[in-house]
Amino acid sequence: MKNFTNFRIKAIIIGIILAVICCSTLYWYFGYHIKTPEYALKMINESIDKHDVNTFDKYVDRKKLLDGLSDVIIANITQSDQRSTEDAAFALQEYSKIFKTAFTKNLDVALTSYLQNGKWADDGQASTDDETTNYMSLLENAGLNEISFVDYKVVSVDKAAQTATVDVDVMQNEIDKPFTFEVLLAQQDDGHWMVEKINNFSDFLTMVNGERKKYLLSYVQKTDALMTEHKKTFNNIDGQLQQIITSSNIGSDSVRNDLKKIINENMLPHWHMLKEALTAINPPKSVETLQTLRLQICDAYIAYYENYAKWLDDKDIKSLREANENLKKAKTLTANESNLTNIIKRDLAK
Repeated sequence: MKNFTNFRIKAIIIGIILAVICCSTLYWYFGYHIKTPEYALKMINESIDKHDVNTFDKYVDRKKLLDGLSDVIIANITQSDQRSTEDAAFALQEYSKIFKTAFTKNLDVALTSYLQNGKWADDGQASTDDETTNYMSLLENAGLNEISFVDYKVVSVDKAAQTATVDVDVMQNEIDKPFTFEVLLAQQDDGHWMVEKINNFSDFLTMVNGERKKYLLSYVQKTDALMTEHKKTFNNIDGQLQQIITSSNIGSDSVRNDLKKIINENMLPHWHMLKEALTAINPPKSVETLQTLRLQICDAYIAYYENYAKWLDDKDIKSLREANENLKKAKTLTANESNLTNIIKRDLAK
């Protein structure tokens, strides 16, 4: 009987201890842990993994966050053209509210899409949906679409100001550079924390734009040397053709054979080699249009000389007409390429 009594006493004591531990744990969890920046970050991370928009919005103040990002993007655009006139700068400031509304809306749509789908846009959606095209363009320009999350840590908590600073480490894959976002959280009236701002987003844009400029400069230097050598070779071969055309009777079979030989053995191989050399160069996104123009010029001149050589053989007016159409196209593309190259070089000189 005595042993049974002792057992009951021990059981009661153990029960009391467990109850105290349980209550302490619950108090720590509900009274403290869920009211820490660490818990907010954990919930944000889980909400992204689970595509839980409501939970995400509980711990991220979208309006403050996206308004802040839009302000920085607009400031970056306004300051990027240092040669803007005072009138142009004033106009940009006047329209900044319109820009901000559009940017904030696009960022909000992009964020919702990412939360719901786990990616910025469905395959093929960006090319068919105007709204998706708009926000993808904004994300690409800001370098946000090429970010991979690495890690995060709470750096400091200011209890008096009810704010916390978190370092979020990411990799910007386009330029292959790491960056640490300094994220600001604020404690709300009910004790939970919300992300409100990225303090150093301007530094991120500066890094991305700086690296893009370096990459762009490298591309221009490589292609400048290539295009200079191309023009020298092209002018030399074209000079041979023009000399024969202007000084000989093009109706002569021997003259036509001489022209075909130069075209097939020198001119066409030259344009094919130029196209291969350009294709081997991986261009920055900002000059993909220029790269495309140059490749189109190669194709147009190749088509011109192929059809011209064909006309020298068959003397069919259709072959000559097609050759001339391709030559006209090539000259138009060349003029556009020259203008775009000058614009890019002017921007690099700023």
